[in-house]
Amino acid sequence: MIGVIAGSGRIPLEFVKNAKRKNEKIIIVGLVGEADKSIKKYVDRVYWEKVGNFNKIVEIFKKEGVKEITLLGKVHKQNLLKKFSPDEKTLKVLKSLENYKDITLLSAIISEFEKKGIKVLPSTLFLEDLIVNEGVLTKRSPSQNEMEDIKFGFNIAKKLADTDVGQTIIVKNKMVLAVEGIEGTDETIKRGGKFGGGNAVCVKVARTNQDLRMDVPVVGLNTIKVMKKFGVSCLAIESKKMLIIDKEEAIKLADKSDICIVAV
Repeated sequence: MIGVIAGSGRIPLEFVKNAKRKNEKIIIVGLVGEADKSIKKYVDRVYWEKVGNFNKIVEIFKKEGVKEITLLGKVHKQNLLKKFSPDEKTLKVLKSLENYKDITLLSAIISEFEKKGIKVLPSTLFLEDLIVNEGVLTKRSPSQNEMEDIKFGFNIAKKLADTDVGQTIIVKNKMVLAVEGIEGTDETIKRGGKFGGGNAVCVKVARTNQDLRMDVPVVGLNTIKVMKKFGVSCLAIESKKMLIIDKEEAIKLADKSDICIVAV
């Protein structure tokens, strides 16, 4: 039996579908305002809790006999800045932290769960088939200019990821057009694409020492849709450290749109 704390996005759904195929019993705690409500169709039981209700979430898992969990999906930080009412335990943990970077917050959350006897598993569990290996995924390979932009952008993106600023950077002609902040990958692509005027490159990476229990980078079909709309012609992702959802559909749309996808 595995517990899941589900945030937004497709990854929680992909996880539970794959887990059920392996006859795993899954108990979900869906985060209110984040998790997709349709997830209840695929699992044994679903509870709904607000972000920051740590004690209630622990109580649920203890009651269900859950000893192992995984953290899946995104929590939009914008929401935490607007409406956030943490319980006493969460507030105490937050006050003890040096900063509120993603890695700081998630490391603290994992530590608190493990103090309660609940082990946090890699978020790639049952999703191994979504991990991208090195190579070109599309019919079109990167052009020479795109390859130069990938090399230029990759090093910068790694530094940004390692300082927990963001995982995505948009580049054209060895100029940085946009850097991911709190808004996420899609909004970064939109911003950079507008500045680029076509043929920009999107580079997305993981941290150098990526902890697979937290914040594993994800791209997918929607990434390609946004790139197509905003004139970003190449997606470079870090191999073996990222997930791609709706892979076949994403590649099909990329091929149709003359967009290349390469894992480096």
